[in-house]
Amino acid sequence: MSDVFFKPSENIGTDETQIDQIIDLFPKISPVRKGDIVAVKIHPGEYGNTTHIHPVLVRTVVDLIKEAGGIPFVTDTTVLYKGRRFNGVEVIDTAAINGFSHVGTGAPFICADGLLGDECVTARIDGEKVDEITVASAIARADSMIMISHCKGHPASGFGGAVKNLGMGCLDKAGKTRVHEVGRPDIDPEKCVGCNKCVTVCPWGAISVDEGKARVDKELCKGELSCAQSCKHGAIVPPPGFFNEMQARLGEAAMGPIKLLEGRIGYINWTFNLTPGCDCFNFSAPAFTGDIGILASKDPVALDMASIDLINKRMQHERKGQIHDVWGIDPVIHVKYAAQIGAGHPEYRLLS
Repeated sequence: MSDVFFKPSENIGTDETQIDQIIDLFPKISPVRKGDIVAVKIHPGEYGNTTHIHPVLVRTVVDLIKEAGGIPFVTDTTVLYKGRRFNGVEVIDTAAINGFSHVGTGAPFICADGLLGDECVTARIDGEKVDEITVASAIARADSMIMISHCKGHPASGFGGAVKNLGMGCLDKAGKTRVHEVGRPDIDPEKCVGCNKCVTVCPWGAISVDEGKARVDKELCKGELSCAQSCKHGAIVPPPGFFNEMQARLGEAAMGPIKLLEGRIGYINWTFNLTPGCDCFNFSAPAFTGDIGILASKDPVALDMASIDLINKRMQHERKGQIHDVWGIDPVIHVKYAAQIGAGHPEYRLLS
């Protein structure tokens, strides 16, 4: 059983701000030693997203790392889909637009997997689904890490928290592809109208239109499925069982950064602005339930389980069902696979 520390949103006020809560939580979960180069792993939000974690909270963590004698840098990785974070330059630029610059956070922002998203270190994890995974090099080579995850819904995993931040957010492009490749889709020719929308969305040149119908080159396709989300006609069809298979790989991939950093990670879940979609969306939809608070732990599995349980409790109180109902996807699958591979324990003790 692992300890999860909790600061409820109801306690926030003049005498207890979110900054105060993080200051209290940090020493309970910090692995930082004097002289450590410390990765502060966040999601800075896509351009147009307005509900990502606030830079002032990241600044608080940066300051605490400095007080502990660490040398912090703020970081994230490139993505597989078109947007404003496809390469290292765009990641840094978008982060700065959203407030994550040296001026805002007190530390430099570094794209962890480099200019093209291919700088990595391989971790052997020996999972049921994945034998090894590639972790972004700046994260893999840091001495320790503080991971700050914005909890929210997700159209593929149902929930995004610490485990998803590890098993997707800490990987380079090849690692992300390893998780997503089970999603390489087919085309339903009866529904395809040859509109070319999917062609323009795919950054890999994996889709073409021939004789009025789209075709997928599965050698080029990464399986990320932004093409399917873009198709208004439902013509792009993921493989059967994709969501469960992807979640299984996601959970196992979380073990990559954990192995490389050998227990030198502390985790904070910021459970506010519980939007249905992730911070990768270029917009922010209204929250599906009320704010929960800030949770912290040395165990990402216990942390996510506690976060999900508290979200479900709030939703039930508001008569809104459970987080499972937001996308119709069980959000615990990837967390259970992370537990199964040894990333943490699902049983937890909630402490104030």
